[in-house]
Amino acid sequence: MGAQKNIPQANRIIQAISALRLELCKLQTKIKDKSKSQPTANLRVITNHGNSQYYIVEATNAPNGTYLPRKEIHKAAAIAQRDYNKATATILKKQIKAIDSLLAIYTPNAIDDAYTKLHPGRRALITPVREPDEDFIAAWQHLPYTGKPFEINAPEYYTANGVRVRSKSEVIIADALARANIPYRYEYPTSIKGWGTLYPDFTCLDIRTREEIIWEHFGLMGDPDYAENAVQKITHYAASGYVLGKNLIATFESGTAPLSVKQAQGCIDALFK
Repeated sequence: MGAQKNIPQANRIIQAISALRLELCKLQTKIKDKSKSQPTANLRVITNHGNSQYYIVEATNAPNGTYLPRKEIHKAAAIAQRDYNKATATILKKQIKAIDSLLAIYTPNAIDDAYTKLHPGRRALITPVREPDEDFIAAWQHLPYTGKPFEINAPEYYTANGVRVRSKSEVIIADALARANIPYRYEYPTSIKGWGTLYPDFTCLDIRTREEIIWEHFGLMGDPDYAENAVQKITHYAASGYVLGKNLIATFESGTAPLSVKQAQGCIDALFK
């Protein structure tokens, strides 16, 4: 594969916090939209024989307020909602302010920079507390291994980066991974419980978490024996801790339903974005 654009692992923290801030701002806007035409009275709630009773407290009324019959419960609901919204708005304001303060001072690359910006001679003397992303990804990509051999006279398919694969659909997947700057190993040998050594089509690296995700493409699902084997393979993957939608991607096609670029991209967006 070609050189990958590195995304610091710490960026996932910034992304998560920024996403949380956006969600809080949406809630804040939702509450503001409901703040119009709010009641001015207050609400007193008591429990009498296990039942809640409601009293409207006006500025001109007695301190205990006026009893509210059940048919007017909507008035109590409006006041209760107003008070809840007001309290929630205060909490949201504080939380957004706290996130803004964190984003203003948090530097995702600080830990890596403390090592990578040292003089090379000094770096040679140090074991970093955390291997920088660039070094980790490079080591992961260049780990030597022996994949599954190709049969003599087998059709030759090559990705845009020159990696030989076994089908046009695997070209689609490999090129989609490359466009998304996701490192992968093609047919990297993996030990699977109850099966032995398997050669998954793609072993991908989630550079945000440094976890590996296996991607198997099942291209002959119109063949009953092949389909049965695919089910058994997924079952054995699960027994080894590879769960669909978490650290295992499975795509399928048959003679009448080929894999599309859009499908491959959708899998990437679901697990790597």
